[in-house]
Amino acid sequence: MEIVLTIVYIIFTTLGIFLMKSGGNSLALSFKGGFSFKIGFVTFCGFMAYIISFLLWQKLLTTFDLTYIVPITTGIVQLIILLMGILFFKENVSTLGILGALLVIVGIVLIAVGKK
Repeated sequence: MEIVLTIVYIIFTTLGIFLMKSGGNSLALSFKGGFSFKIGFVTFCGFMAYIISFLLWQKLLTTFDLTYIVPITTGIVQLIILLMGILFFKENVSTLGILGALLVIVGIVLIAVGKK
């Protein structure tokens, strides 16, 4: 059950970030003449996905050791976001960025193997 919770958390976190990026600059906050707040639909969906991921994160923190779950999930989320940036947003990654991603993968493997 813990692995399912972790996967669902990763999905909602990456979905939230993807949708907020896709929504562009649709968030408007103003204090002129009172308080005004506007948000686009796609950005709003990303915001809601991120709130769900935060609630799941709270459960993950109480389920796993911090020294295990934080580096593993953070590393996986960072790698997925890197790939999403390249595939969907046509962002460029430098050689150092690729090297950093490879080091993150090595770190995830070492932490996972060390847990056993």
